[in-house]
Amino acid sequence: MKKKDRILRSGMTHVLLFVLLGTIANAVSPKIWREDSQTAFLKGEPDSVSLTREGTVTLAPAYKMVADTGEDFVWALSVDKNKTLYIGTGKEGRIYMLKPDSDRAELLFDSPEVHIFSLAIGADGAVYAGTSPDGLIYRIAPGREPTEFCQTGDRHVFAIVARPGGGLYAGTGGDRGRILKIDKQGKVVALYASKDPNVVSLAIGAQGEIYAGTDNSGLIYQVHNQGGADVLYDAREKEIHSLSVMPNGTIYATAMAQSGRTEGNGREQKGSDQSGATLYAIRPSGLAMRLWNTNDPMLLDSVTDANGTVTVVTGKHGRVHRVWPDGNATLLTVLKDVNPYVMAAAHNDALWIGCSGSGEIYRIEKGFAREGLLTSEPHDFDRVSHWGRVSWQSETPAKTSVAVQTRSGNSEEPDDTWSAWSEPITTSGKPITSRPGRFLQYRLVLKTRSENATPLVRFIKLAGLQDNVHPRILRVKAEADQSGNEGENPEFMEKGVWKIDWTAGDANDDTLIYTLYFRSIGESHWRLLKDDLKTSHYFWHTEAVPDGTVEVKVVASDRLDNPIELTAEAVSAPFDIDNSAPTVQLHNIRQTDKKVSVTGSIQDAATAIHKAAYSLNSDDWKVVFPTDKIFDSPTETLNFSIQNLKTGSYTLVVKAEDALGNVGVGKTVFEVK
Repeated sequence: MKKKDRILRSGMTHVLLFVLLGTIANAVSPKIWREDSQTAFLKGEPDSVSLTREGTVTLAPAYKMVADTGEDFVWALSVDKNKTLYIGTGKEGRIYMLKPDSDRAELLFDSPEVHIFSLAIGADGAVYAGTSPDGLIYRIAPGREPTEFCQTGDRHVFAIVARPGGGLYAGTGGDRGRILKIDKQGKVVALYASKDPNVVSLAIGAQGEIYAGTDNSGLIYQVHNQGGADVLYDAREKEIHSLSVMPNGTIYATAMAQSGRTEGNGREQKGSDQSGATLYAIRPSGLAMRLWNTNDPMLLDSVTDANGTVTVVTGKHGRVHRVWPDGNATLLTVLKDVNPYVMAAAHNDALWIGCSGSGEIYRIEKGFAREGLLTSEPHDFDRVSHWGRVSWQSETPAKTSVAVQTRSGNSEEPDDTWSAWSEPITTSGKPITSRPGRFLQYRLVLKTRSENATPLVRFIKLAGLQDNVHPRILRVKAEADQSGNEGENPEFMEKGVWKIDWTAGDANDDTLIYTLYFRSIGESHWRLLKDDLKTSHYFWHTEAVPDGTVEVKVVASDRLDNPIELTAEAVSAPFDIDNSAPTVQLHNIRQTDKKVSVTGSIQDAATAIHKAAYSLNSDDWKVVFPTDKIFDSPTETLNFSIQNLKTGSYTLVVKAEDALGNVGVGKTVFEVK
């Protein structure tokens, strides 16, 4: 190799090393943001994607607007055996029909009423319609003019179901909700009158059982065919909006905290949880289970299938869920810019949706949407971060794909200061290209070219790397250890032990390691006390440390998590090391009659004298005070008397204790004559 090449190679090596060091100098532990559950994905905004009960993301069923009635409200839907959809509307009280594979709703009946609140296909094939405000039921037989079938005597007919042998059951409202039995000729018999103003839902079981739901009190009745009723369940919500019965007898009830059609004077809504709605599963015995809850206040309609699942639609957020008998649920789809109110099963496992406020009819298909998005909520990485890689686990059958886009910013809510959405990342494990920021957001993009195939995403994770910041030490405290050496018997407490305690932290969540130094006051040089400490306290045994005033410095380092460390340090308040016992000197003992006067002094090298006492001939200790009556100095003088002594020889012992517990003793012998 030529010298010039070697120099060039060497220079490039140094440049590369410099670049690498510059790259890793601010390295900290990466923060991983991972989402892998339905709960996590539900925090985002789904658009034409389903969030399954298994915690995966798939494409949602496709849906589209099929027809527009031009009315304000679609209150009721019903499908006959020929797959024709019948639509009850308001505020013009009209009935439309939508034939299979048609996109035009044909006017079937323009009633003199304001609302068509309920529809049913009778055993005779005729369409029956319950109205408001006159409480009439009309009959529209195939090929014949509509006729008035009966007058209920109430203001509203909210629900009708066909009796298997012909005729109807009806739920009415106004001043008092009633359950009516109507025969083939239109003769009306009241089976039961509820205390609630409206009976808004009805269902018939496989054995002909009759169930009715009310608003205002949220009652579910089991109605006797010959008259009378029992309360099957009293829900804490206010309205039982819909009822359906499975072949095994299980009753599904959608219950809402707020009633949309209360008439008359109703009692206050019950219960403490009045913000959402509940899907109940009720056995024929009356045993009820809160199967599924939603925070949407309007849980409107339900459709059951042969597999025991129930599909429900919510009004405020326009979400369609499929709920299994174990209470797990899949978010099938979100109906954007749609105000659903009523739902009915269509052929080929599709669903009809009727809307309030627009009079539109939508159809949710069995096949998948061609494209769907899941936009996450912004994730806070706590401080400005550089982004790593995004990875995910997915299944992509033929003709399907998954891609991820990201954007970032420094405000909690995305706005025009955020970066634009990145170009789609189509391969897991690729770098995130969004600019550094505190907040990051991702968007899953699922696509298919076949209505029968969908990609599936199990999890996604994104990595962020914060700029490294110095650790912080908030306080350092030194105090004489009174714990008996971390739990030992205090009677045998070792003298001269100081507990050094500190509080420290790292904004990057780096693991910190500590080094302790000490020095005497007046010294400039710090001496090493202990290194490589991983706890935030240290018991310092000071027997070998000269007496005097010292201070301790704590240095915190993040080197365990970073190639180039950052440190912080803090110093304790000065404190006294004193392992020497006080010196007790007895200067003079003078006898006067039977009294002895004692003078002396106590001297300590560093700390104030704490207390003193004397004992005569090994008798009990008696407290003595200094001449100035208070122990507050390392030097104190004594002047005390001992009264009523008998003739004889005495041994006097005086002991003194300093503030750190060191004890010194002075002794003398004297005679009393």
